[in-house]
Amino acid sequence: MELITLEVQSERAVIVPGAGCQCLSYRAGSLDVIAGPANPDAWREHPHRGGIPILFPWAGRVGGARFTFDGREYRLPVNDAGHGNAIHGFACERAFRVTRRGPYFVTAILESSDYSDLNAIWPWPFALEIDYEVGNGLRLKARITNTGDSVMPFGFGAHPYFHAPLNPKGSRDAMLIQLDADARWPLDARLVPTGKLEPLAGKFDLSAPRAIGAETYDDVFRMAPVSKEDASTPRARLIDPSLKIAVEVRADAAFEEFVVFAPPSNPVVALEPYTCAPDAFNLAARGVAAGMRELAPGQTFEAGFEIRVSVP
Repeated sequence: MELITLEVQSERAVIVPGAGCQCLSYRAGSLDVIAGPANPDAWREHPHRGGIPILFPWAGRVGGARFTFDGREYRLPVNDAGHGNAIHGFACERAFRVTRRGPYFVTAILESSDYSDLNAIWPWPFALEIDYEVGNGLRLKARITNTGDSVMPFGFGAHPYFHAPLNPKGSRDAMLIQLDADARWPLDARLVPTGKLEPLAGKFDLSAPRAIGAETYDDVFRMAPVSKEDASTPRARLIDPSLKIAVEVRADAAFEEFVVFAPPSNPVVALEPYTCAPDAFNLAARGVAAGMRELAPGQTFEAGFEIRVSVP
């Protein structure tokens, strides 16, 4: 499996198009930012448990692995067996084809027509292009084109895993999380949104940096509106006070939700930009606006985000 190294001065990223076009690692100077799988082959067993998995055509969970769109029910493969859901789409499970590359950039594409089995899973033909570029941060841009002849529902997201702590000698409990959110989507027993937003309080109020401590997170937040004037400000930050360094995620306004994932037994924190809430297809069918997007035939959607190291 080919590993493509992007490098500019002290920054270095490793991209694996054959492993769902994920970023295996990203370093800024001596700082190891992305917590990738042990090796590219480990991706085969767990396609979305390390690096930066690409989440498409849905991000997060689809409750019961089924949804209704335009009056018809669609069933998806169950890959969240503990809860009976479909999770994170299938793009992270497929090989992408490189279309453009240079010393600090690469573009790869996933076309549904390349996989004969996809029509049974997702009956809407598409092309998904991912651009990576390194230099003063790591940038990812997605271009999604509906290549079919009917309207396609979709959601897009990414699942960057960050080392927590960033300092190998530091403490996960001391790490701080900050999120530019204004509400939270409570989850039911299947870990899908109930459909009613709640105000932020307690451990979920991350408007100011908050220490993780003994807390865990697997929670969905609605982001505050972004104006053109503050579009370049961080949407989420992970701060290591022992190094006085922050890892920032700066995302386009299209990423209206973020998931914060800080599991109990893994020294990582994921700050995940999503264009919609998990289970957005089912929420939309219930009349709940949760960010589900529709793409007309021939139409293209673009959105991107960047990961940058800064001094908080």
